[in-house]
Formats: sequence, C-alpha cells, structure tokens
Amino acid sequence: MAKTKAKKSAVNGSSSIWSRKRDLVYLVFFLVHVPVMLCFDLTHYYPSPIKPTWMTSLRTWYIATYGDRFFYAPPAYFPLFTLLELTYHLPFTLWAIPALVRNDPRIPLALLVFGLETSLTTFVCLADMLSWAELSSKQRGFEGLGGMYGGYAALAVFMVVDCYLRLDAILARQKGIAPVTEKKTR
Repeated sequence: MAKTKAKKSAVNGSSSIWSRKRDLVYLVFFLVHVPVMLCFDLTHYYPSPIKPTWMTSLRTWYIATYGDRFFYAPPAYFPLFTLLELTYHLPFTLWAIPALVRNDPRIPLALLVFGLETSLTTFVCLADMLSWAELSSKQRGFEGLGGMYGGYAALAVFMVVDCYLRLDAILARQKGIAPVTEKKTR
C-alpha cells in the first residue's frame, strides 16, 4: 500500500521536493539566483539615490578581482542580456521557486525554455570572456570567470537535457512511443 501511495503521489505531482534531487538542485540555484540578480547583476537599473553604497563597493571589488569586462566595458549585446535577465529571469525565478516546491507539472517545459535561453546567452558570454587578453590565467580559469560562467552554463545544459528527457518520457507514455532513452534491439 505504501508503494501505491508513493506511485500515486508521484503521478499527481505531489512528491516532496526533498525526494526530487534534480528539482532540489534547481530550487537551490533559483534561491541563490534572486539575490545575485537583485544585489549585483541588475543594480545598474537602480536609481543612484536609492542604490546602497555596498552594491557599488561589491561591484568595484568584483571588477578588480575578476576583471569582468561585462560590468565596466560591456559589448553591444550585453545590455540586451541584462534586460532579458530583468524581464525574463527575475519573473521566471520568482515563479519557479514555489512551482518547484509544489511540483507544478509545467516545470519541465518551463525549465527547458529557461535552460535553452540561459545556455545560449552564457556560452556567448563565455566565448567573449575567453578572448579577453588582459585576464590572468587565474581570472580566466576555474577559480575565476571560467568557473563562474562555466558552472552556470553547465547547470543550464544539464537542465536542458534533464527536462527534455522528462518531457520525452511524458510524451512516450501519452502517445505509446518509445522514449529516446530506450535501447533499441534488432
């Protein structure tokens, strides 16, 4: 009977976030993503009179430490990426946090779109960053911008693959087709 309840719970989408490890990783990511966006990435949208001094100090320290041109001499496309972060990432993240907790059935589709957009924009930034001659090997590497942008890109790609496979499994069940992960035998 306990197995039946667990199966039913998973089918109805009410399984606990603690039992859904990948969703738990996404939840932690989004919980961290909100303060990063609000306290760092999007602070140039704040009017100067209401922007706390510590935000400017944090950005100054970050630029001096990591040499991230995106925050002192951004390429032409970067303001569009931060606008996308303001108009898409922030609202999406605020929706995704409770949606992940309640196991909303729309999560795989929503995360697939988020992951695709995030992968593309992050790979563009990563490619540009790797061309900056003035960066030290530490700033460029795993301990620096390469680790930050690379880690962000890796999570986004993982999210895309994970959510694609989830959606494929749902379609396979509904349409009576073999999921892409099923091995074909001759």
